[in-house]
This record gives sequence, structure tokens and C-alpha cells, in this order.
Amino acid sequence: MFIHPSLAFIIAAIALPLLPRNEGGKRTCQVLMLTPPVIAIIAAFVNTPGDYGHIKWLGQTLTLGRMDAMSGIFIQVFAIMSLAGIIFALHVEDRWQHVAAMFYVAGGMGCVLAGDFITLFFFWEIMAIGSTFLVMPGRRRALVLAAFRSFLSHVLGGVFLLAGTVMRSTCLAALHFA
Repeated sequence: MFIHPSLAFIIAAIALPLLPRNEGGKRTCQVLMLTPPVIAIIAAFVNTPGDYGHIKWLGQTLTLGRMDAMSGIFIQVFAIMSLAGIIFALHVEDRWQHVAAMFYVAGGMGCVLAGDFITLFFFWEIMAIGSTFLVMPGRRRALVLAAFRSFLSHVLGGVFLLAGTVMRSTCLAALHFA
């Protein structure tokens, strides 16, 4: 059995803006925010090594989860750190900051568990978008410029990742046909 920890964070990120803004909604929001890291911690210690979540797409087999000893350690650390970060951020009123944080953590965990380069690229971009909006909590000019620089650096890293993936695939295909 495999529970992908990113899934809980993505579901929470989608659900957070839908909660009411009253006091009861605030409590529900806090519970919803604490749920994904708890699920991630459980998943980090329960998941067994192996490849999970195979999807056929454009002639490729994507592996959404590849758990081994190294990724298991990193997921355990990330899950515990996400719980600490969310506990620290419970007082923040801006739900969009929480949505951005949930996507950022989901992207990071997805990168660690990615079983192929396309999945890695996909989760890298989720992380890039989440981090951009985390850097920009207000609409002040300095924060917007910082968020733009952060986004550009993530996109540049993503372009290099994609270029490396294409070059690797091209080289492997050339070796296969040689």
C-alpha cells in the first residue's frame, strides 16, 4: 500500500478557499491545515519501498511515487518539517498564503518521490508556483519584484531540468537504435 503525501496537501490547497470566513470556518481551516502533514507523517513511516502510481501518458510510463531508503528519509524529514511549519503559521489570516504553502510542500514532496523526469518536472513546477506566491504575501512593489525573481529562478531551473531530460532521452534513444 502506498499513500502519496502530496495528494493530501493538494486536496487541502483546493479546499481551503472554499471554507466559510466565520469563526467556525477558521477552526475548520486550522484542522484542515494540520491534516495533510499528519497524513504525510503516517505515510512516510508506513509506505514500503517500491514504485507506485504508474500512468501511461504520451507513450511514456510515469511513476508518481518511487519510495526507497533515501527518499523515505527525506519524506520523513519533510513531513515533520511541514507539520512544524504549519503549526507556526496557524495564526496567519491570509488563506491564500496557506494555499501557496500547501502547493509548495506538495511540490517538494512530489519531487522527492518522483519516479521519472516528467513527474519530477511536473512537481517542480507546482513547487515553483507555490513558492512564488509565498514570497508575495502583500502587493507591495518590493515583494512583487522578489516574487518575480523567485519565479524566474524556478522557471530557469525547470527549463534546465527539462532540457536535461530531453537530452538524456535523446541520448538513450540514440544508444538504443545504434
